[in-house]
Amino acid sequence: MPPTRRSSAQERSRELTWRLCALTAALLCAAGCKEKLDSIDLPGLELPGLDGPDTGAAAAPASAAPRALASAAPRAHASAAPRAHASAAPRAAPSLECDELPSEEEERRAKLPPLTALGKAVPAEPWEPPPYEVLPGVTLPAKIATKLEQIDRGYARRTREHLVITSGTRDANRQARAMFTKLRLGEDLLQLYRNKAAVQEIKKAYQASSRKPPEQVVAAMEAVIQDQIDRGIYVSAHLRRGAVDVRNRTMSSKERRAFLESAAEVEGVLVIDETTPPHYHLQID
Repeated sequence: MPPTRRSSAQERSRELTWRLCALTAALLCAAGCKEKLDSIDLPGLELPGLDGPDTGAAAAPASAAPRALASAAPRAHASAAPRAHASAAPRAAPSLECDELPSEEEERRAKLPPLTALGKAVPAEPWEPPPYEVLPGVTLPAKIATKLEQIDRGYARRTREHLVITSGTRDANRQARAMFTKLRLGEDLLQLYRNKAAVQEIKKAYQASSRKPPEQVVAAMEAVIQDQIDRGIYVSAHLRRGAVDVRNRTMSSKERRAFLESAAEVEGVLVIDETTPPHYHLQID
């Protein structure tokens, strides 16, 4: 290669090296990592595949370096001052590479919730289904469910069987359906319920709609029951979250006696033996 061409290639290599060094220094300064500049020797930096500048770089003609490079080099050398001097300068905003996690105190001041470990299960209240059977759609308040479990425990101890709960808390529609069924089965509601005036109102709705389809009869009875509830009148304790029905048609005489004994052991429970359809009605305080 002619001397003039070799010299030109070395100058281009030297120029490219200086450009990369200047860019690195500028990025570190912007990132606030000025202490890393101490490890950078701009004149002697070697990059793979490039010829590093020789000792005669300082004697190179000034025209061989572009103006932008000439202005960047002094800033890079100034940044390479001793650390004590660099630390006195204002600290720039950290980059993702040089950032630090905030302390717990900083997080508390920022009102951040405590950090929880990823994948850790959130503790929950232990829950197990009751040993007794509850038919679908039956709602039991916690207080009622607790007393039922006490009764069932005594019943299972005596018989090794569990209770079947057929009815719990009712809304007006469920109560209307229950009373409609009793009337169709020939039950005398006036003998069953203590509030005779409330029963008479419901029976009138039943009789007035007796020629209509069953769902329309139930709807008419439901409207009366809901109006009574709005006035603070509850024809059944089921409407006040204080009663449940227990199936007894499958109980033997021994099992019936065991149930009555178990219910008597729990305070605040009144048992009524209803026959149409057969079941135990529990009034629970």
